[in-house]
Amino acid sequence: MKSTSILAASFFSVAFLLTSCGQKDQNVEMGKEFKVYENPITILKLEESKVLRNDKDSTLLIAPNGKKYVYFEVKNPKNEMIFLKAFNKDAEVKSDDDVNLAYYSHDIDNGFDDEFFLIDDNSSIDKVVITNPSEEQFVLMNPKITKSSNVISPEAQKIVDSFSKEINLLNAFAPYIKDGKDVMTITKNEGDLPVNRMSMKAEVNYFSPDGKFYIFKTTDIFKNIAKVYTTWENGKITSLVVKPHYK
Repeated sequence: MKSTSILAASFFSVAFLLTSCGQKDQNVEMGKEFKVYENPITILKLEESKVLRNDKDSTLLIAPNGKKYVYFEVKNPKNEMIFLKAFNKDAEVKSDDDVNLAYYSHDIDNGFDDEFFLIDDNSSIDKVVITNPSEEQFVLMNPKITKSSNVISPEAQKIVDSFSKEINLLNAFAPYIKDGKDVMTITKNEGDLPVNRMSMKAEVNYFSPDGKFYIFKTTDIFKNIAKVYTTWENGKITSLVVKPHYK
């Protein structure tokens, strides 16, 4: 997110405000340090993802259908005031102002700046620009955009898709139970309602970095919400716990 560092009023800021008129844009490279007001800045990465994960709070943020996030991360150890911009074919791409994105970005006090952009699946970013209060521009053309490893597994996605029509909750998970096991015998119900109740909606609420733990949030036909905690091994479920959403 944009830094609000008090260094904006520093001596260098004032000096550059007076002298920057007519300065040419400075081309920079990914991973190579450059200076803004004599302070070091490094563009670390641009990364696209359909899923953002917060491991600290065990939460996910999934891009809307037809959209993807592009994460722009910059090392800024002295918390210099800078602004991050992105462009597609000379049109500026607006950063996503969803307040929830704050849970998926760096704390600015840790010496980083970052920004999220929400763009169409078939779109891209071909230029990023870092500016300062003096309106100097540091430009990276055709940045290499990596793909995030945060991807929902095909098996988990099929479970979610099976709730597109009404289905008994455990029936959606049954095809992915470890060979030789029965879905009812490996399921622990920590709520008061019948565990295999008719349900109509599900989403992936969280998954661990190694893909061995998934949390699903399900809604039954009476709008009761439950969380289903699953452990996985080689694409198969080895344990399953159903809890009311409030627990």
